[in-house]
Order: sequence, then C-alpha cells, then structure tokens
Amino acid sequence: MRTPLDPEGYYARLGVEPWSGPEAITAAWRREARLVHPDVPVTGDAAAFMELKQAYDVLSHTLTRAAYDRSARQAAPRQPETGEIDPTPYREMAAPRTRHPRLRDLPTAVWVGMAVVLLIGIVEVGLHLTSSQPQEKRAAILAIAPAVPPLAPNEPGRSPYGPAPVRLAGTPNFYIVPTASAAMLWRVDEAQHLLVPWGQLPAFSAVQALRLLKPSGMVEIMVTDTANGYVDAVRLTPGDAAAAARAWCTYNAGPTPANGEVLSHAVKGSARLAIENRSGQLAVVKIRSAAGAVLASVFVDPGGETTMDGLPDQPVEVEFATGEVWSRACRGFAAGMRAQRLSGLVSIDKAPRLTIPPDAAVATVEIPDQAFERE
Repeated sequence: MRTPLDPEGYYARLGVEPWSGPEAITAAWRREARLVHPDVPVTGDAAAFMELKQAYDVLSHTLTRAAYDRSARQAAPRQPETGEIDPTPYREMAAPRTRHPRLRDLPTAVWVGMAVVLLIGIVEVGLHLTSSQPQEKRAAILAIAPAVPPLAPNEPGRSPYGPAPVRLAGTPNFYIVPTASAAMLWRVDEAQHLLVPWGQLPAFSAVQALRLLKPSGMVEIMVTDTANGYVDAVRLTPGDAAAAARAWCTYNAGPTPANGEVLSHAVKGSARLAIENRSGQLAVVKIRSAAGAVLASVFVDPGGETTMDGLPDQPVEVEFATGEVWSRACRGFAAGMRAQRLSGLVSIDKAPRLTIPPDAAVATVEIPDQAFERE
C-alpha cells in the first residue's frame, strides 16, 4: 500500500515502517525472500521476488534510501505542526484607491541617464559579437557507454552472478551500490571541456573517492595511478574492499539450503560421515583431499543432523564453518563466519561422526575465511 511517506510502496513490500532501522530492513528482506524466492516450492513467486528485491535495493543503502525519503517528504502535503495555528481565511478588505506613477512623471535627468546606459550596452554587445570566435561543436553526453579498459573484471569466476565487481587503483573507501544498471564512469575531455563516458562500473566495485563536486553531484575517484574519473554520488556508499565483498556475497546469497543439502560431491567412495550441528548457527562441512581439493560439502541447520555418503576411503581433511547467511556465490558465510579444520588428516572409517563444535578431546585449528571458501 502506498502512503505519502512511502510513495512507491517499498517499505510496505518489506513489511516495515519508514522509520525502521537498517537491521529491521535486512531482517525483513531475509524473511520475505525465503518465502517468495523462485526456487522455493509452493510459495515461490518470481514477480513478487523482483518487487521485493527492488525495494530492498533502495532501502538497504544509506544514500538511495535518503534520496527516496527526501523525495517522499517533498511530495507530501505539509501538515500543521503541534501548536501551530492553521491559517484562517479572512474576508478581503478593499484597498484604498491610489494612482500609480506614470512614465511621463519621471524627471528629464532620469530619461537622459537611461538613454546613456542603453547606448553603452548596445556598444558592448556589438564589440563582443565582433571579437568572439566560433565555438567548437560539443558532443552530447551519452546515456550508456560500453565497458572499456581498465574496467575488466578482477574475478572472472563471479560472472555467472552478473558483471563481476572491479577494484580500481587506490585504497577503497566507497563501493558501487546495486541498481538496475551498472554505474557510469566519466572522464574529462580536455579538448571539449566536459565529461564524456569512460565505461561502466558494476555493482560492488570498490573505489577510492577523492572529493565531491557539489554543483554537479559527481565524486572524483581514482581509476589508475595516473588518471581519475567521476561517478554520480548517489551510486556510492561508504565501505572498504572487505565491506564491498561482504555486500556482494549477501546480495548473491541465493535461497538458504535445506538441512542435509549436498552443495558439492566430486568423488565417490564407500565411507560415510554422520554430522550433528550443536552450534545454534547454520553450518557447512567440507571434505578435502590431502592436496586441498574439495571432494564434498553439505549444509546443516542449527540443531540438525545429516549423513554424508559416498566419501573417499583415503585420509582427508575435514573443515567446517558456522555463520548467519550462507552465500552460494561466495561458497562461504556472508556474515558471522568462523571456520575451523580438524587437526591432521582424518580417516572417516575410524572417525565416522562429527559434532559441531567438536568435543573437547578433538583438536581443531582456526582457518581464514578465504581458505574455507577456496574450491
């Protein structure tokens, strides 16, 4: 339902109020997305999911949400504040008849001064027209430009989830917020003295912002070590490279796996591993070869149990991670991730059961998130 404070119905789609905090908006998105995602049986609805995602794209980022709220306030009719007296119309009172000044009432000296000023203006215009040179024809700014170097993806493996984010020169302090299209990158054409398209920056690309050009609303960013470009300020949100990566993983998380869902299974065998998740968080277990290649992985709900069949008979590495939002795109948890590995190689036939967290007698080592996400 649309209201003056929610003209497009974005808050209503998520089931939150316009004054709700970022945490409430994120929680509402996760709750509703799990119901209407096209991959969800029975309740899946592609159209509803796209409308929900459109609302979340606007409200989950500070700049786009502020612009939406500002436009709503400007369009809404003004209501009298508490204690303010609403103006009451009064009967118009007849104004006394007065005589307006006429041109012929002006003194002669005023007429002479006006004539002199007019004459000087005519002379100045004539001198300007005779001395000015023809100006070069300036090309119009295009609405869309093709991607050009150095905007090649840094991580081609992410392309199945849309254009891969890029990281330009400098130390990132902002990243591109997701919308229906990539953000346009502009450069200065010195010959024409205007901005011309340089290329496109996909969503979640990390950039170093240098300064804001207030009259145009453009932000100058580093593109290479020797060249800068410009991006519309509304397409940026604060965050370093790590924040951009987490946001990308959350955005492309996909539907939450079901308990016992096999995420990958590359090698067959006769070994079997029973898993019990006591952690109270979502968990994923990965079985790796001695060389580090992922042989199989499975998802386990909080308090859930499952069994991995067909595992290799040779000694393997056993890793597990817990967190809040599992990202299918990143193959790791986008929030609250903690990854561990059982010490040494494990023969599953001798240790056929794994509890998360393991018993105190089982030795484990902490591993970086990137090491767990590695395939």
